[in-house]
Amino acid sequence: MNFIYSLDPFVMQLIIIPFIVIGLGVLLAAVTKKIFIGPLATLILNLLYEVCYSMYFYPDSELIFSSWNIIFPLLSLVFSAIFVWVRKSNTEIEIED
Repeated sequence: MNFIYSLDPFVMQLIIIPFIVIGLGVLLAAVTKKIFIGPLATLILNLLYEVCYSMYFYPDSELIFSSWNIIFPLLSLVFSAIFVWVRKSNTEIEIED
C-alpha cells in the first residue's frame, strides 16, 4: 500500500487511474454488450477514487469533483461503443457461418 501513496499524484491521475477506470468500464460494456454500462462504471469508479483520495489526503477540506469526471466517461463511451460494435459484429459473423 505504501507504493500507491509514494506515487506522484500527476502520474496517478494521468496514467494509472484513467487506464484502470476506463479499462474496467470498457470491459464491463464489452461483457454485457451494453454501451452505456462503460461510462457509468467509469464515472462511479472515478468518483469513488476522488472521494477516497480527498478524504485520505485532505480530510478537512471541501470535496470538489474534477473535470475528469466528464472526460473519462466520454472516452469510455467512445471505446465502449467501438468494443461493443466489434463484439456484436463478431457474434453475428459466427452465427451466419
